[in-house]
Amino acid sequence: MAQLIGFKINFLKPVWKAKLRAVGKVVKSGKAIGLVECDVIDEQQNLVAPASSTCMTLRGEKAQGR
Repeated sequence: MAQLIGFKINFLKPVWKAKLRAVGKVVKSGKAIGLVECDVIDEQQNLVAPASSTCMTLRGEKAQGR
């Protein structure tokens, strides 16, 4: 089970009507902590919003009841 530690997104431009695509990647995957990044892009391949998140992976007894 993953527990969110931090999340940040910067909206760079407004979007009224468009198909958006999110492209994510794992930057660092440790034993307990991981960092992921995602770029939201529009139909013209322009960056709309970059995001990043730090997550903690809970295993075994620590994940019970969550």
